[in-house]
Amino acid sequence: MTALTEEMFAIFDQPEFSFKKIKENYASAEVEQLKAEFKKVWQKWKQVNQNVASQLLVGKFAKVHVESWTNGWNLRDHYWASYRLNELVDYNPCIGVMLDKKQLQVYLMFQHYKSEQRQGTPEEYNRLLKKVPTWAKTIDLNNWYLWNKDEMEFDDHMPLKDYLTNSQQQASFNAEAQETSFLLGKFTFRNRDQVNNMEDFILEAINGLTPLYEELI
Repeated sequence: MTALTEEMFAIFDQPEFSFKKIKENYASAEVEQLKAEFKKVWQKWKQVNQNVASQLLVGKFAKVHVESWTNGWNLRDHYWASYRLNELVDYNPCIGVMLDKKQLQVYLMFQHYKSEQRQGTPEEYNRLLKKVPTWAKTIDLNNWYLWNKDEMEFDDHMPLKDYLTNSQQQASFNAEAQETSFLLGKFTFRNRDQVNNMEDFILEAINGLTPLYEELI
C-alpha cells in the first residue's frame, strides 16, 4: 500500500527539465541532488505499477511498461506507465497511468507516438465512443472525465457525467474526437483528494476501463 504524497506531486514543480539548462543554472552537487530526488519518486512510482500489475488477472494483461524518469536529455515532467491486454499487445490502444504536478490519472487512450509500429487506427478506436453510455452504467461516475487528444495535459476536462446528460455536448465532443482520438479516465487531484492507497486507486480504474477496452478485441 503506497500513499500518494505531496512529495510525489512536488517533484514536478520545476522551472526547467532540460539537463543542459539545469547544468547551466545549478552547481554539480545540486544537479545530482535533483536527479536523486526525481529517481527516488520514480522508483516508488515504478514499484506501485509493478504492484498493480501483479494484482491484475494472470494472463490477461501483458507486462506493464513503465517509462523511464529521463529521456536522456531531459527529466520527465510527468511519470507514465501503460497497460495492454495480451490480445491487443501489438495494438495502439492501451490504458495509461500518469502522474504530474496536478493529478494522478488512469485512462483509456490511443497511443499516437510511434503508432506506425503497431496495429489499429484512430477510426477503429473512436468507434468505442458509441459504447461509452452503456459502459458508463457499470461505474461510479465521480471523478471520471472525457477529453480529446488535442486538449492540453493541464486543461480542465469534461466530466463524464456532463457528456452523458447533455446530448448537444455529446454530439459536439464526438465530432471533434473523430478528428483526433478520445481519452477517458479517472482522476485524483493534488490538494483536493486524498489517496492512501495508490495501488487500489489505479487497479480499480483499470478494472473499470477493461470491459470497454475489451470491446476492441
